[in-house]
Amino acid sequence: MTSSYDAIVIGGGHNGLTAAGYLARGGVKTLVLERRHVVGGAAVTEEFHPGYRNSVASYVVSLLRSEVIRDLRLKRHGLEFIAFDGYLHLCGDQHVLMSGEEAHDRAEIARFSNRDFDAIQRFHETLTAIGDVVRDQYLREPPDIGGGFYDLLAAIRLGRNVRRLSPQLRSQLVKLFTSSAGDIIERHFESDMVRSMYASDCVSGNFASFYQPGSAIPFFHHDLGEFEGVRGKWGTARGGMGAITQAMAASAREFGAEIRTGAPVDRILVERQTATGVRLEDGEEIRARVVLANTDPKRTFLKLVGREHLDEAFADDIAAIRMGHASLRMNLALTGLPDFRFADAYPGREYQRHKIYLFPSMADMERNYHDARAGLLPDKPRLDILIPSSRDDSLAPPGHHVMSLLCKYYPFELAGARQWDDIREQVADDIVAHVARYFPNLPELVVGRQVLSPVDLERVFGLTQGDIFHGRHDLDQIFSLRPHPSSAQYRTPLTGLYLCGSGAHPGGAVSGAPGHNCARRVLRDLRR
Repeated sequence: MTSSYDAIVIGGGHNGLTAAGYLARGGVKTLVLERRHVVGGAAVTEEFHPGYRNSVASYVVSLLRSEVIRDLRLKRHGLEFIAFDGYLHLCGDQHVLMSGEEAHDRAEIARFSNRDFDAIQRFHETLTAIGDVVRDQYLREPPDIGGGFYDLLAAIRLGRNVRRLSPQLRSQLVKLFTSSAGDIIERHFESDMVRSMYASDCVSGNFASFYQPGSAIPFFHHDLGEFEGVRGKWGTARGGMGAITQAMAASAREFGAEIRTGAPVDRILVERQTATGVRLEDGEEIRARVVLANTDPKRTFLKLVGREHLDEAFADDIAAIRMGHASLRMNLALTGLPDFRFADAYPGREYQRHKIYLFPSMADMERNYHDARAGLLPDKPRLDILIPSSRDDSLAPPGHHVMSLLCKYYPFELAGARQWDDIREQVADDIVAHVARYFPNLPELVVGRQVLSPVDLERVFGLTQGDIFHGRHDLDQIFSLRPHPSSAQYRTPLTGLYLCGSGAHPGGAVSGAPGHNCARRVLRDLRR
């Protein structure tokens, strides 16, 4: 034992840093231990090719809570945001640019349907109204489904918020959480293009059939966000996602937290069902009154704690958590901007400043899911594409650019005994060739690339099965069930051990909410 602290945070990702900032601000002697050479977890900016930097894993901003930005003074520590100009959707030979200008957008949708633009407006009005109820729960503990007085109060508050909705909206809320995305999409929209656009929205945050109950939950992610005070807007951080976590680290240090990199934790020390500290891989032991795990629940309980310290039924439940989003991340270093096949359709509108969605038909995306479940690769992947350097010249040499691609569905476990290390580069070649259907000169501009398969996401960032959300957002893995009824309020069955990562409520994406909520719980418990 070399030292002791009030609190140890395992993992310097954005939620761990958020929790550390709030704890240190509350006067708690806090130590953050990060296994990599840099803090940030999956929200990090790194040079992936000489002279080219990018957000190498997490890459967009919207759900980061304004309360976290304000409380931790992140803008004072250099955080700056850049909004997307619009959203460009590409499907086969069809294309739609949603700019936010009503006349333009109505004309775009009218090429496919005379009714779908109004249906889009109504759908988002419904999401916004219902979303206010969901947003109110983001920075609150979910009620303990077997809890006492305070959990009853929380449930009553939620019930009152729901009752404020009209009967029609209450019905829509239930349908959005329990119906399938496919049924909702087909009920609201008539054109195949618009249906495929909304199906594509569900893919980035899901690994589920469109016809699975609860598969519409990702619609909330796209509408709940807030970007510089504008609901539903998305963008990037200047300097990449690492600018967010570097600002968080600077804030935590300013409040008094200590942060150590290159400090991988081997075990959480447990004595008499109480977490008492950690042991690092080099054998060093550090004691603390409480331990906060920013690692995913499976890694936390089954590897760092160990089954020998857990109730058998609880350990089995944790082992059964469904993980994996079948995501592959790629970053390209480019000598210039690629030509856009449909540029003539949008004169004066710079395509590179938009968020670009490239996807096949809804039926093909559904087929991709089932193929991935069988360990097969998609012929027509669904891609999120950004060229962040078009709005941020800090990422590439003058005149050069970087491109981000989030690619789905690419399974963690491959069929036929294939290994990702053997096929990674060929898969990347196939993805670049697919994108070149829309940006014809892209292959000749590429001077370097970084490819992170689902296995690489686990290997590099500690994401079990490459799960970017620390557990899927299925109906039985959210709210008071996330990640388990006995751990949904950030405390765990082990005294002194807390969960502050995306595996806790409200779940994945760069929001800071799990870290914020966990820190509040720890502060209350320490004061007792």
